[in-house]
Amino acid sequence: MAKQYLMDVGFEFEIGAPWAMRTVARKIGAELGIRGLKVEVDLTVETNAKYNGEISTPVWPLAKGISNLRRIFKWFEKNGIVTNETCGFHVNLSFKRTELNWMIDKERLILSFNEEKWLRLCKRSNNYYAGCYIDELICDAPKNGFKDEEARNKWVAEQIDSFATDRYYSINTTHLDEGSPYVEYRCLGGTGYHLRWGVMTKAIVDMVSNMKRALPAARGASLRGLKLKECFKVRGITDKRSIIPH
Repeated sequence: MAKQYLMDVGFEFEIGAPWAMRTVARKIGAELGIRGLKVEVDLTVETNAKYNGEISTPVWPLAKGISNLRRIFKWFEKNGIVTNETCGFHVNLSFKRTELNWMIDKERLILSFNEEKWLRLCKRSNNYYAGCYIDELICDAPKNGFKDEEARNKWVAEQIDSFATDRYYSINTTHLDEGSPYVEYRCLGGTGYHLRWGVMTKAIVDMVSNMKRALPAARGASLRGLKLKECFKVRGITDKRSIIPH
């Protein structure tokens, strides 16, 4: 990986546990040596466990983060942690060079990411807290289509810009304009997500590639072009009815 594109990662785990979240964080620190975990009350998490809530990690270099993720997931598995359809697993990614995060093209970031795939794999396609951009765009698009591709592209960009103020989407971009900018991916989670380290890791690799594709002059945005072509009718070019991909 080129040095100029080195990345950091942090995680947020929504879980049910036999102990209060502070106790879970202390136990992980004592048994795994992973310090700096923070706990939050999260009333959206509802499992059959005695305690429900959220634990977030410090920011780590990407390789260390993925290694620690595996250790934490294994600890969850051995210690009676519960995850179900109310539980999200959020991935916070940023380039080490702060200015690169500020230059990310949000429209390219969102349309070049296969959010439908990961929402479907985690059975979160209809989750209120991880809305699907392409679903909303298709539902809001003019029924008669667009007069040309320029009008279509302008409308999509404006819609995405308006959505970007809401964090409850598969990709939360509200932190990109802050002093310590990052992207929060909210599409992962679901029942037993902590037992699916391989799937979660593949998703993280996809997210890393997605952020690189969203940089100025980057290549590899074919999925964006496909979504624009297949999901939004342009009169005289795309006459078939648009459908939600998943």
